[in-house]
Amino acid sequence: MAFAFLGCSPQQDREPTAAPASWGAIMPVYAGASDTRLVVADWISPGESVTQAVYFPSWDLADTLDIVSGGVILPAAPPSGLGKILLTVGDEERVVPVMSKGERMHRFIWDSNQLSSKPATVEFVGDLTGWTPVAATPVEGKPGVFMYKAILRPGNHPYQWAIDGEWILDPLNEDRMSNGMGGWNSVVRVEAAPSPVLAANTNGEKLFFSTDGPAELLVTVDNVLVHHGSYDQAVTLPAVLKGFGEGRHHVRVWSARGGSVSQDILIPMDGDVPLTDVSLLDRSDWHAATMYFLMVDRFANGDASNDKPVDDPSILPQANHLGGDLQGVAQVLESGYFSDLGMNTVWVSPITSNAEGAWGYWQDSARTDVTSRFSGYHGYWPVSCTEVDRRLGSPEALQHLTDSAHARSMNVVLDYVANHVHQDHPLMEAHPDWTTNLYLPDGSLNTERWDDHRLTTWFDTFMPTLDLERPEVSAAMTDSATWWAYHSGIDGFRHDATKHIPENFWRELTAKLKAAHAETGTRLFQIGETYGSPDLIGSYLSSGMLDAQFDFNLYDKAVGAIAFEEGSWKDLVQTNEQSLATYGAHHLMGNITGNQDRPRFTSLADGTLDVNEDMKFQGWTRDIQHGGDDGYAKMRLLMSYLMSVPGIPCVYYGDEIADVGGNDPDNRRMMRFRGLNREEHMTRDWTATWANLRRSRMSLLYGTTAFDIVNEDLLRIRRTYLGEVTDIYLNRSSEAATLPEGAMQPTRMLAGFLTEGAQLPAHGAVAFDLTN
Repeated sequence: MAFAFLGCSPQQDREPTAAPASWGAIMPVYAGASDTRLVVADWISPGESVTQAVYFPSWDLADTLDIVSGGVILPAAPPSGLGKILLTVGDEERVVPVMSKGERMHRFIWDSNQLSSKPATVEFVGDLTGWTPVAATPVEGKPGVFMYKAILRPGNHPYQWAIDGEWILDPLNEDRMSNGMGGWNSVVRVEAAPSPVLAANTNGEKLFFSTDGPAELLVTVDNVLVHHGSYDQAVTLPAVLKGFGEGRHHVRVWSARGGSVSQDILIPMDGDVPLTDVSLLDRSDWHAATMYFLMVDRFANGDASNDKPVDDPSILPQANHLGGDLQGVAQVLESGYFSDLGMNTVWVSPITSNAEGAWGYWQDSARTDVTSRFSGYHGYWPVSCTEVDRRLGSPEALQHLTDSAHARSMNVVLDYVANHVHQDHPLMEAHPDWTTNLYLPDGSLNTERWDDHRLTTWFDTFMPTLDLERPEVSAAMTDSATWWAYHSGIDGFRHDATKHIPENFWRELTAKLKAAHAETGTRLFQIGETYGSPDLIGSYLSSGMLDAQFDFNLYDKAVGAIAFEEGSWKDLVQTNEQSLATYGAHHLMGNITGNQDRPRFTSLADGTLDVNEDMKFQGWTRDIQHGGDDGYAKMRLLMSYLMSVPGIPCVYYGDEIADVGGNDPDNRRMMRFRGLNREEHMTRDWTATWANLRRSRMSLLYGTTAFDIVNEDLLRIRRTYLGEVTDIYLNRSSEAATLPEGAMQPTRMLAGFLTEGAQLPAHGAVAFDLTN
């Protein structure tokens, strides 16, 4: 293939002849204020080796990196914000884009002298610490003053102080941010340096890349360097496309200035032709994915003969098996339900054999006599790593589901549990020493220590956490996961409890999946579950680990902005921009409407849940129903937002009808397909309209993203791709909003509606086509 620039003075150009790496484009790596260690195996496939790695902090400077113990050390972030590593892999040269994190030092201060009492302990707690309190340092020469020093990336950093164990907002900082659950945190907002603007267009035969001023520019095709140059003024570079060969290729372009990096341009190619027609995309193009998450036991009962609830009166019905199975999922898929809804990817909860009997215990004896134990209906208590649970179907039922999905150009993602097993798993009899310690050195239980002991904590005393840092344990469990790549027809994994599993496991698993890909031709997509700071979430993303994770921080801010009147677009937009900067402007992060571990969005939005009360308690003790129509309208607004921004929108089953409920297990009611009321029908139709709109617009799949907070209630999102422009307006107010003058000229409406006088209804959204 060739990619020739015309009419410019190239700085460092290539005419690559190597085929693209089959696993996909190498993810950029991010360099910070301190040295960054990178694992070279992330960038290669099994059987390959890297013989040389050269770091270019700018286009004209080079530094050969020593490869020691399989890794290299980046000594500093690129001054412009943009650099590269050139790898020699056999006879091939491969490029790894390098981006600056834009980090800076910040000091959080607690001054006890402004309070009436002197605390015994002062601790800092926030996303920077994984919400685990960390002792603050006394400031020398200033009695009563404490400091917590941290290196911050641009974005929002919520926190509180823990004073004598009590969490409180910072009295020295009036800035607040919603926690997504009706409460508030203090926040420090670190502004990024102004980013350069990069634009692209095409006439069908050429691509044109334009900067808005002086900039460093990096262009790659697949994993091959095409151009890296620096320009002292705005420039437009025309590029001729020829000889790419058949199949999918990806052109990627970045610009940088003063340490700040632009949103990248990502252009999928069909041979020599830049794709501008969504009909040429297929299910392997994950940027075009719309995902639907269902809990198999709670979705559809396709075979009543396998209904086997646990016969134990200590388990209340909502915590027992309800009869859903893979046969039911397949029947719903074959009915066209998912396709009509605009979904092309189905994520199913874990299906391996789970524990028999009753386990765990819920009670709140101070307020109610309601108690319950639990069955393993949810699938997260495995007693096998490869056997399908008899209550959820069979291997044949799974194969039928994946075959049916593929026949309809759909993907199936399997939820997989690697972190732990149930105590009845045969592994515990064969290798009882393969677990982490249940008790910590101080004698306390190592259960639910999500952050301070995140790599060893047990979820419960009957669920041993596997010591996956041990090679023999990691080897066995990665083999079990890889088995599914050969025997099921699945297209990807959703990995449970990602942050509780060490990186060596993810690298070993991904290396085995790369080998499976070479044999089967199926490249499995991997998305993880991590609650934590963007840095922690991003630490698992690389070409040698996971493709994506779920962006729970974005969801929390979406709940704050849309569900609660006191919220704001500002917090949501800043968090979304932080995600684009941290994970990439064309990331594949999962953007959820809700999940099995959160109270239903609709019940938060319509006020039927008390945010100051335990939401599991409310789910167990109340019959939660809709509280008016606001919850429906706000759910529709959330759907419109998630269908409009980068990432993979993920609809939790029932959210398409704005289902209600408290927290687990009340948020896991049986799916309803019939007997829907008017608002539920309207919400399902709205979801389908916006999901199908997303899938019909290249700008909504591959476009750059610009946010404009028009006023406190009105937000505009603009997505742009090769001349196609989509504008979305969203109104979070309970009153109608007037669109800005000229918003609809020239244009055509794509989705949503306006009332008389060009008014956007309360909690409404509308999309326009602004393409010339």
